[in-house]
Amino acid sequence: MFSPRSLVFGALGLMLAGTSSAMQASNSLLLNSVAESLALPMYTWSANGTHHAKGYTTKDANETDVKGMHEDCENINLNRKLATDFRSDVLGPGAIGFFYKCERISHDTNLYWFTISSGEQSQIDQLCDPNQKYPIVYDSQHNTWFIDEPFECTQRTSPSVTA
Repeated sequence: MFSPRSLVFGALGLMLAGTSSAMQASNSLLLNSVAESLALPMYTWSANGTHHAKGYTTKDANETDVKGMHEDCENINLNRKLATDFRSDVLGPGAIGFFYKCERISHDTNLYWFTISSGEQSQIDQLCDPNQKYPIVYDSQHNTWFIDEPFECTQRTSPSVTA
């Protein structure tokens, strides 16, 4: 069964992977604190996979922002990224994104690995729609405008109840 902490346990569990800790994620004070502060819903739908994004110096998307794209990848690879209300401009409020790996695959494109979860199945359906369009969005941390390409969902989960 998915609990309010299922996204955080799964996503942040990736950060615990490879450590010598025998700690169970569900017993983690850190993960419980994150789940409570995010007010995660009782049941969640989730998807993971990869997606491409292109970064630009201005909203007009005329010039690739090589520095901003590099900094975004570096930040995700070093620190990971937990994004509340992920792409609320398209999906509406409540989706939570976790980005845990980034690779620059061409001069103007980054490839990101993600897990995104929501209490609303329709948000995950919309996220995984290969025809979904995303307007350009500003990333103030890296002073870069990004265009997200469709998300390629390789795995999806839905709430299940076990006895």
